[in-house]
Amino acid sequence: MAPQLHDSSRPSSFILRLPPSVRRRIYLYLGLARWDGLPILFDLDGPLPRWRWVPIRGLLLSCRLIYGEASALLYSSNRFVIHYRHAREDGNDGAEPSLQPLRNLTASSLASLANLKIVLSQTSCHYRSEEEAGGKCCDDIRDNMGSHGARYCQQHHTNDHDRPLRSSHSTAGPMLDEWLQTANYLSSRISPGNLRLSLVCDIDHEEAGMDTATRVIAPLSLLPKLRDCDLRLCKSPSPELTRIARNAALQACRRPEPPPSSSSLRLLNLPRELRLRILEYTDLVTPWREVMWTRLEPGYRYPAEGCYPRDDCPCPSKYPWHHGCQFRGCYHQTRIFMDYEIYHGSIGCFCRLRHAAFSSASACICWAPPTPLFIICRALSEDAKFVFFSLNRFVVSDTLAHFHPCKAFNLFATIPWPEDYFRFIRTAQYLEAQPPRAYPAERFAASHFLREVVPADCLGYLRFLELIFPPYNYMCWPDDGHPAMQDWIETIDWANNKIRSRGLTLRLTMSGLLRMGPDHPDGRQEVSEAQGIEVLAGYDRILKPLARLGGDDGFAQFYADFAWPWKWTKWAREKYRAMGPWREPDGGEAWLKSKEDALNERAERFILGDRYERLSATKTKKEERAWTREHRIYA
Repeated sequence: MAPQLHDSSRPSSFILRLPPSVRRRIYLYLGLARWDGLPILFDLDGPLPRWRWVPIRGLLLSCRLIYGEASALLYSSNRFVIHYRHAREDGNDGAEPSLQPLRNLTASSLASLANLKIVLSQTSCHYRSEEEAGGKCCDDIRDNMGSHGARYCQQHHTNDHDRPLRSSHSTAGPMLDEWLQTANYLSSRISPGNLRLSLVCDIDHEEAGMDTATRVIAPLSLLPKLRDCDLRLCKSPSPELTRIARNAALQACRRPEPPPSSSSLRLLNLPRELRLRILEYTDLVTPWREVMWTRLEPGYRYPAEGCYPRDDCPCPSKYPWHHGCQFRGCYHQTRIFMDYEIYHGSIGCFCRLRHAAFSSASACICWAPPTPLFIICRALSEDAKFVFFSLNRFVVSDTLAHFHPCKAFNLFATIPWPEDYFRFIRTAQYLEAQPPRAYPAERFAASHFLREVVPADCLGYLRFLELIFPPYNYMCWPDDGHPAMQDWIETIDWANNKIRSRGLTLRLTMSGLLRMGPDHPDGRQEVSEAQGIEVLAGYDRILKPLARLGGDDGFAQFYADFAWPWKWTKWAREKYRAMGPWREPDGGEAWLKSKEDALNERAERFILGDRYERLSATKTKKEERAWTREHRIYA
């Protein structure tokens, strides 16, 4: 048998003899990308876990062909982040900050690069590690936790935050020069239309001004066309900086705004009926047709969080409210699989409501009041007011705690905040803290809303109004002589001839929560008979002035949703358990429900009078309230 000659054209390595599709599966097994297609977050200037780095490094050093395939998969399938300030493991940073690790990437790697975030300066969290990247924006932590949330952020994210960039800082010039040099390096190496670039540079807009913002966005003009661009120029919202970010992002993606058409039909030339119909399809009507207002937050708020659906895994269609899930919390992405929520890293917070930011990929579609529609001209402003106030349900909370409509008090500001939340709620300071001994405000939030927030000429447009009173204890319901009660009576008298009661549905909610603590009523398990009667008297004092609205015609509909004060006492819970299965007609749940139904019927009869029987017969099922899906109540 003649000896075979060596075929120099045949690869000597076994892996190179495999089809490209099989080699790709090997790369996936070694961790270059995820099987489910979700990106992995890599920090170009941070430590890489040894279990991930060893196989990747071995592949990239094996041979030229494998390097080309592996690097193309690595850089096209994952997200990469680099901070101008170096990663610090021990709190000390010995090296000069730079973007050099990004410029160390080869031309072929940059040609495959699909997702890159450059953080020049950030004053709220844009994380380096994949484990943290699914977390919330620091501003959201503060919104949910109040002042103690800010302390939590300071304790946990100190090394991640920078000071707002000022032009007077000695670091501003070198940083922007480094960014310009890096953009120039990328300009000839990234593939046109392939890269999504996210840039974060939080400037101090009061001191630095627009000149610094212009220097930040100028290097973008050197880059070829980007697939998408996310820009954030300030942690605080700023209309001018947002406009600059928007224009720069659209220009970087080569998406110039179309010139206005001179032949287009002007909206004001249409009949008013058509104009109103068109405005119904704008942001004047929120996705869940519900708007919340509290005296502790400026402006109107979209009340529910939703579940953040992904295009490849939408929300379950059996639930009617999921349409609105996409319009909140753009920084946070969730994937639903078999009724489980799987969180994965987001690109970071580029929310237009929280920051001076813009995303060309529409990463932020959070609802915000469409202010421009109210200021274009007088005629269109009147139409916009009519649509906004008549087609949305307005929820007004009397909460004295930040953000949560069913928390009565906010005492967290005076209590030390340990690192662990569960340690916090078990501290002696928390458990021993007491709420105020009297109603601690001069006015109800409802009075402020009707008098100062809604324009007087728009009160007649309201079609649905819900007033929420949180679970105050028996001492904190104002008595008849309290200034808040006097103001409430005067407000009702003032609004009597301005509100069209015949077209208004009113819901009065006296909420209750099972949890204990200083932000909720104290001693809920020990409410005596006299104390519970005081709570019911507080309900009545707020309820009775409402009967003056509307005269004989009254409201179109009235709902009462009152919490029975003794629901959480030990004797009530014992009877609840002793009455058998909860779902049985004569079980504990039915017994508790009967107590609250009696309270609600009494209140509704008082307001509706002789019309109660007729309206009860035609009463439709209570519509699902969006705010209750975010703030669960036990009322």
